Amino acid sequence: MLQPLNPCRRAARSLGLTLIELMIVVAVLATLVVLTAPSFKRMIDTQRLRSVNAALITDIQYARAEAASRNERVWMRFNGTGTAFTCYVILIGDATACDCQNTTTDICPAGSATEIRTVRVPQSLGVTVAIPSTQTRTIMGFDPATGRLWGVPVDIPEPATAPFQIQVRNPSIGGFLDEVELTGRPTVCSPSGQVTGVPACS
Repeated sequence: MLQPLNPCRRAARSLGLTLIELMIVVAVLATLVVLTAPSFKRMIDTQRLRSVNAALITDIQYARAEAASRNERVWMRFNGTGTAFTCYVILIGDATACDCQNTTTDICPAGSATEIRTVRVPQSLGVTVAIPSTQTRTIMGFDPATGRLWGVPVDIPEPATAPFQIQVRNPSIGGFLDEVELTGRPTVCSPSGQVTGVPACS
């Protein structure tokens, strides 16, 4: 005569998954991954864009503060033409002497200028730091006494007559337009409101 199965054994056996159930779970998980991956990548790209822009704003304020503490003009020169990275250099001395794209020799030739800080943003991040095509100036400076914006039109520095603009962009997301006012203070907006949480540029 057959004995009835032990109830404990029967409950333990029903806790397992069949192959069909396991395949359904895997299919559901795969579908969720496929649906959320693009938005997850966009979130990472947006965060990267925000952090590069925040670092730039911090460096602008740092250059302005350095001008006051060193009691001499501090310059920022931008170069967005590189294929490997876009960059800028903070310096004192000859504003036209330094090139942050220079990887073979010193960024600033000895004697004519002194590099304070160089920042390079690799193109592999998908973010570029560059000057808008409508702006011819690539160098801005800060007056040590007033903190006001200075420009380098040709060779001789002079007080700026218009704000200085810098673009921080990711082609798939959009970007920021940072504008340094004549007073030397930076403001941030997003063209067409492309980045949420940032005022749209007027």
